Amino acid sequence: MSYCKERKNLVGAVNFLAWKEKIDLNLIDNEVMDHIKGLITQPPKEYTQAHARFMKKEVRAERILIQSIKDSLLPCVSKLSTGKSIYDKLVELFSIGIAREVISLRKEIYKFKISREEGTFSYCMRICKIRY
Repeated sequence: MSYCKERKNLVGAVNFLAWKEKIDLNLIDNEVMDHIKGLITQPPKEYTQAHARFMKKEVRAERILIQSIKDSLLPCVSKLSTGKSIYDKLVELFSIGIAREVISLRKEIYKFKISREEGTFSYCMRICKIRY
């Protein structure tokens, strides 16, 4: 069980794929990937040793994930309570489909030009209606 200190933090969709490869290997190396995949469920609290082992690995998984993202992404995952939920949220946010949508939206916004007769408010309203 080693923890790789030399890594790039997740910034956003720009480095998501590289981050995902590295974090997956790190989670496997730290023997917590089964927690992230949801293959191991929390044992009842009556089984104190099993519950303690589970919680130790769960906290390790959460720590690895939290320490691997930029501080600006912390609000996106701060209310999530399991390593699996944190991992799933990050994958949901930065998967290829989302990145593709952002690129397409940027292209649409760049096409918009404000005309001389148009006010700022109506221009902003027109931009807001792109995806709605």
